[in-house]
Amino acid sequence: MRKLPYIILLIVLFSVCTNLFLQANSSETKKLRHVVAFKFKPGITPEQMQKATKDFLQLKTRIPQIMELEGGPDVAIQNKNGKFTHCFVVTVKNQEDLNTYGEHPIHKAFSQSVDPLLAEVMVVDYWAE
Repeated sequence: MRKLPYIILLIVLFSVCTNLFLQANSSETKKLRHVVAFKFKPGITPEQMQKATKDFLQLKTRIPQIMELEGGPDVAIQNKNGKFTHCFVVTVKNQEDLNTYGEHPIHKAFSQSVDPLLAEVMVVDYWAE
């Protein structure tokens, strides 16, 4: 009977340690999202916008760190977008992959090609569970 409190204590400690370990490694189950919104300059044609969108979406097949990539023109009717016309979400595994993506020559070439078309760019990064 005297061993029962020790056994219960060991079970509780094991549970707490397991929970702490899982929390410490939770970044392995999370995904890092890189959200990019474009506001095109006045006078940019729909064809130029379509090409920029197509080129952005093609980065997924050209940069291995990208797990997922989606996006396109804003279709909201609430008119609360701050004049941003397009939004893209790039998903990577971790900060290292995001840094590699940002420095990748293909990403840099895309950024240089689209920069003259843009009046403004907004970027937000966050961890998604």
